[in-house]
Amino acid sequence: MQYLASPSVCRPTPDGRFEGYEPPDGTTGMTALVAVLGAGAGSRMGGGKLHLDLGGRPVGMWAVSVARELSPSVVFIASAGVPVWLEAPLPQAEVVHNPDAASGMASSLALAAHIAAEIAVSSLLVTLADMPFVSLETLRALVAQTDPGEISACRYPDGRLGPPACFGGQRLGALTELKGDTGARHLLNQPGFAKGIAVPERELVDIDTPEDLERARGSMTR
Repeated sequence: MQYLASPSVCRPTPDGRFEGYEPPDGTTGMTALVAVLGAGAGSRMGGGKLHLDLGGRPVGMWAVSVARELSPSVVFIASAGVPVWLEAPLPQAEVVHNPDAASGMASSLALAAHIAAEIAVSSLLVTLADMPFVSLETLRALVAQTDPGEISACRYPDGRLGPPACFGGQRLGALTELKGDTGARHLLNQPGFAKGIAVPERELVDIDTPEDLERARGSMTR
């Protein structure tokens, strides 16, 4: 991807492409595209949450930063415009506008899958912007263990699979058929659909409520 000090905003067009988005030389057929999903309304936080401070940086920046450590090719799916906290002196990610963000997470997953298919990646790694503690090691493991025809996801303490998840390039079609706000979780947990990767429980924390944020802040001081 091309990275700018103030990231550009790409918008989907009716023909399935992206206005303002041109895959640069060298991206076609690359190993992995990382999509950080951040188009949610944050209603349980009373509005936006990704700009709130966690350990000296915005909540959303943790997921973007670790994604950039893994790959130079990162897209951030936003509800509108460029988030203020991404307008940093250093390049962060290509921002893609999701005009259907209010319909739920499925629309963001579909956008990510369309971009991944357009540049023919071998895999699409999907992470959530409100999961600040996912490590580089976990992202590397997901990509390394996902062949083009496979899907891998994190195994949660209750045994279910969930994000982050990696979709092989031959399995992107499943994401375009999702509806509403359930994301890919119900697909991931269909028998034989995906394989689970064991990760430390702490990495699977997400920030949905003020209480979640306070607990996350407290965990960083221990």
